Amino acid sequence: MAGKQYTLKSTFTQSFASLLFDSAGLLAGGITSLVAVFVVNMPWILIIYPPLLTVRGNVNGIYSGRFTTGLHVGQIKPRIRKNTDYFRSLVASIYCMSFLNAIAISFFSYMVYKIISPSTTMSLQVISRIVFVAMLVPSTVSIFIITPFVSIIAYKKGADPDVIVYPVMSTVNDIFISAIYVIVIYLFIFNQPLFILLSSVMIVFFFILLLNSLRFVKDREFKRTLMEGLPTVLVLSFLSNFTGGLLSQFRFQIAKYPHLLILYPSLIDSVGDEGSIISSVFTTKLSLGFVKPSIKEIFEEGNKNTIFGTFLAGSLVFIILSIIGSITYFLPIHTVIGTIFVVILTNLVLLIPISLISFVSSIVTFKYGLNPDNYTIPIISSLSDLLTTLVLFANVIMFSFLLM
Repeated sequence: MAGKQYTLKSTFTQSFASLLFDSAGLLAGGITSLVAVFVVNMPWILIIYPPLLTVRGNVNGIYSGRFTTGLHVGQIKPRIRKNTDYFRSLVASIYCMSFLNAIAISFFSYMVYKIISPSTTMSLQVISRIVFVAMLVPSTVSIFIITPFVSIIAYKKGADPDVIVYPVMSTVNDIFISAIYVIVIYLFIFNQPLFILLSSVMIVFFFILLLNSLRFVKDREFKRTLMEGLPTVLVLSFLSNFTGGLLSQFRFQIAKYPHLLILYPSLIDSVGDEGSIISSVFTTKLSLGFVKPSIKEIFEEGNKNTIFGTFLAGSLVFIILSIIGSITYFLPIHTVIGTIFVVILTNLVLLIPISLISFVSSIVTFKYGLNPDNYTIPIISSLSDLLTTLVLFANVIMFSFLLM
């Protein structure tokens, strides 16, 4: 790492490889489109969906950032079994954070839902069951198995885990969460007794895992991760529910241009991944003392290469996503071109704010002696989801004549 040079070519190549994996997020959108027929009469489906993606991404962002930095500085060994106490404490704290955020999302989603649809009868209990299963099933598998495996393989193969791990895991999580979410919705709509039984069994299992994780409650790193990461993620989970509320307000545009629902998970994933790559590279440099905690570092050649290489790779991936998503609906060529224009414009509009958020959040947390990995990626993920949703559908409305 000490001699690593972040050239435009190397950053573009690795970023494109990891961001291209976001095209698999089209599967998440395709899966979610299976419940599109219900969204007009059940807006809670769109209210809950973004928080599931965002908060899972936030927690996994902390996990990925801490894990990859831990590999670089030797706090975590590149193996699954017989690893360090730091590794075991990190796993336990991340699971506890996921459990507590499932509770928060349940309450916040219910609040937003009642604000948007005050006359509806959907109960907090049902929303909580849906959230717990849809969030904690993928979280458990990701925390204990997939994220460590991907991080260690990338590290052993000589790739930069800071560039590879979070983008790959965010896409895997999006697909997994979308699949479980759709299954849970169908169970709730068509077989409520089975929905109640399975959700009850899973919640008991999750609670047992929580009790096991609390064995590390006195560990310094465990407490630091929760004390620094949890408040941020809780605040941002509240923000992500408003992203869901915002998305539900665009449900008529989604009904008019259904291919956007297929593209949506991949687009918010890609923008968040762009910011996470920039942030993860910068926080690792801060930890190793290769850069100063100053906003001026944004103009340092290696950092400029990271920014422009990442966004260039993201723009190319956006074109690919637009083509694949449009072909799925057999849209005419002028609609495909219009879709490409809208999503590329969205990425360009977000370049400056996402870059600034990535650097400023890293610098502020580092200067105050906090661990940037506990803050930067969650902040980037939540704000990028909100901004991408707003900018994307604003562009859709302004340039709707291109999508006809």
